[in-house]
Amino acid sequence: MAAANPLWRAPRIHGELKMLGIDISERTVSRILRRFRRPPNQTWKTFLHNHFGQMVSIDFFTVPTITMKVLLF
Repeated sequence: MAAANPLWRAPRIHGELKMLGIDISERTVSRILRRFRRPPNQTWKTFLHNHFGQMVSIDFFTVPTITMKVLLF
């Protein structure tokens, strides 16, 4: 379950196992989870690289008003 859902931590997995009828303590689940590595978080540099095209397009957003003035955002 931890491998399929790497962002789930011990309380969530404990609750899911409890709903399935598996009686195990949350502490035992947290001990087992220590063996699994979590995926690395995305760095700010990676985020900027992945979304650069969308951020550049935001700079060219304009809104014409009723009086035909243009608002730049």
